[in-house]
Amino acid sequence: MSTAVKIANWVKKKPMILIRLDEAFSESLHNSRQGFEHLTMVKPHFIFQVVKLPTPCLLEVHDDDATKCYLATVTRKTAVSTFDSRITLKKLRVLKPDSIESLESLVADSRMKRLLRDRLPDEGGVTNLSPKLSAHLVELLAADYRNQTALDTALSLLPGLRRVTNTTWAQEDAIKSAMVAFGIRSSALPDQLILKRGASSGLGLIGAHLYEDNVVHSDASRLPGFDAVSTDVTGRAVFRKGDERLVIYTANKLPLEQMLGVDLIYINETLGNIVMVQYKMLEEDKKDKDNRDWIFRPNQQLRDEIARMQLPNLAGPFSDYRLSRNPFFFKFVKRKVIEDTHQSFFVSLDHLNKILAAPEARGPMGGVRLSYEALNGTYLREADMLSLIRSGYVGTHKTETAALATIIQEVAKGNKAIVLAWQQRIQEEVR
Repeated sequence: MSTAVKIANWVKKKPMILIRLDEAFSESLHNSRQGFEHLTMVKPHFIFQVVKLPTPCLLEVHDDDATKCYLATVTRKTAVSTFDSRITLKKLRVLKPDSIESLESLVADSRMKRLLRDRLPDEGGVTNLSPKLSAHLVELLAADYRNQTALDTALSLLPGLRRVTNTTWAQEDAIKSAMVAFGIRSSALPDQLILKRGASSGLGLIGAHLYEDNVVHSDASRLPGFDAVSTDVTGRAVFRKGDERLVIYTANKLPLEQMLGVDLIYINETLGNIVMVQYKMLEEDKKDKDNRDWIFRPNQQLRDEIARMQLPNLAGPFSDYRLSRNPFFFKFVKRKVIEDTHQSFFVSLDHLNKILAAPEARGPMGGVRLSYEALNGTYLREADMLSLIRSGYVGTHKTETAALATIIQEVAKGNKAIVLAWQQRIQEEVR
């Protein structure tokens, strides 16, 4: 079932609302840093009385001498005084057309056109739509490919509708991990976000973006060793923090449904370390009802992946310190979602090899497995791992930067989705 069909079915039960911001509120929205991610609005109780949440919302916002339309999701309604209620809108994403009147011109059905005209709010006003009109507008918006990301974002905020594959979740998680390792919040907005037209990228849900196929491709092809996957780059996001920049690339190697995992390659150019994280899913072991464990059973794919995890032999000494120069780590994730989170832990490649060779890795039937309970806490938690990456305590030495080409080319041979995060020192431009 497509995104448009899912949302159309949803709004038949919880109809959309229309909002037209006046110039003063529009200016305040543009001047806010997080307003397009999290917006609140207060109105008298009766205006929001019939609104059923959560539901998508169409907003018309003044933008200089013109207007723009956005799709958001109203997630919450709260009484804030005797007379007023507050609604919370999340993730405003730009839509085409640029005004509600232009949207009305796209409506061919005379009855739907009349319904929309009757429900158009005044400037600064809010109105609710009928179920059928709501579904019809969703179908019209979905007919324009430029609205796909806005619809995908709205779908992600409607509970129970978005069925996230392991690969999709892992790519989005890898992006957030890279941001936290850089030292910014996972909810931070990028300074620049470019997506490849028609491609799937976990970057699509993190902010407003442009579609620039050639820019993404040509920029990625200039990265050392990235030629093998440059044609498959699906997106690029740029974040700034002080005098440093984080550039995140996503690249697909096969259609999404055929992918088996995600790799995060984190390059800290400032400290000269490279870290690669590979995701593996832990399955719940239900054989013992009294003491359930979480298990990962190695297969030929894992053995092939480990065989490719090799670095060129470089002679020391190295001037920079590392706890471990091996950049390869595994993130093991419990497949079951617990309280909206996937519980996980990290182990290094060296530690994983020792775990799998230990007697404790043998199950009741003699098979090799990694047991969550058997590790007894001997692993890295997420915060620990990200701190090590950020500080440069793990990963390759500065003089091993040339190994980047080998790492990326070997990873590109696997049927994976790749997330590459590149932390750089910003060089002052000479004018």
